[in-house]
Amino acid sequence: MIPLPKIVGLCGTSGSRKTQTCRKLIKELRSGDIACCGFISPAVFGDSEKTAIKVQWLGSGEEQVLMTPVTKASQITFRRWQIFPQVFEWINQELTDMQESEAFFCDEIGPLEVLEGKGWIKALEILDKRECELNVVTFRPSLRDFFSQRYPDMTVYDLDIKNEDEKVIQEIKEMFGIA
Repeated sequence: MIPLPKIVGLCGTSGSRKTQTCRKLIKELRSGDIACCGFISPAVFGDSEKTAIKVQWLGSGEEQVLMTPVTKASQITFRRWQIFPQVFEWINQELTDMQESEAFFCDEIGPLEVLEGKGWIKALEILDKRECELNVVTFRPSLRDFFSQRYPDMTVYDLDIKNEDEKVIQEIKEMFGIA
């Protein structure tokens, strides 16, 4: 078995399959009896346009809507999105109470966390401590320098490159000895 890296970054632009790659990794790891924890942030589409971003807690499978497009009644916004801060609070609480696992997923860390110190703050603490054997975080290319500096030992996969998603899945399966 290949020694496990402590942290893996999935870097890609919007639509580069970051969340889809996390879902596939989680499915493969769980099929090999590897306990996974954390959260993913799937987009919701209507008529080929992104209409919302949900968050799913991996432990229970519970989902909540994190963001929807800005409206005139929106109170808290970030770029074109209305944010529901109680969802950040919910996930941060789940992260505080998180069960011990072998693989941690944090999909995704963005400008809100990096530039404003808001959002998934607890997730960054978990990544810093490398609480699990494998720690997976997704982020956009604009934050690559931030992650490279904060986690110089991170293995980064660029999901904007064709078949890079398949490569990361295969390599992580090999790390855990999953056929």
